[in-house]
Amino acid sequence: MSMSGMSRRDRTILAVVAVVVMYGLAALLWFSGREAAWAKSRKAYENAKKTLAKENKLISEKAAWQKKSEEISLKMPMAAEDEPTETRWQRLLEKIAAANNVEIKGEQPKPEEEHGGVWEMPIEVRVEECLSRIVKFLYDLENAEGGMFDVRDLDISSRNNGFLSVKFTLTSAYMKGPSK
Repeated sequence: MSMSGMSRRDRTILAVVAVVVMYGLAALLWFSGREAAWAKSRKAYENAKKTLAKENKLISEKAAWQKKSEEISLKMPMAAEDEPTETRWQRLLEKIAAANNVEIKGEQPKPEEEHGGVWEMPIEVRVEECLSRIVKFLYDLENAEGGMFDVRDLDISSRNNGFLSVKFTLTSAYMKGPSK
């Protein structure tokens, strides 16, 4: 049956049904896009809520963090403004190495850096030694009297002579004050 053979009433009904179907499809497409946007917004809201809770927890623990910071700064070594810190930390490194019968094959100090009132001086160190001496040496560095050291970028490889070749960056942390 063709359109010309249909009555005027049937063509009107068909046109109304077609318009309703098109509006239905448009509404379906519009709402389906909105549902994805709402889901994305809900997820972003939940993430923001979790972040806010973490930040509020940190803010509520401010006094405890300040107390810990003060305790650490009391333990932190103090260097005079004009003191050559490079030689100070190298001497302490060599003293700890000698106490552990470890021979330093190379040490290369890097420029000191300031991080909010705390100064750091990295020293690249190379050592060839047996495992037990290296472990004791690194332990003594971490727990050194008169220095606050951190071992970073630890690279260990074995040698044919039974020793381990160790390369690491020893970072000393300290504060600077007026000359004595």
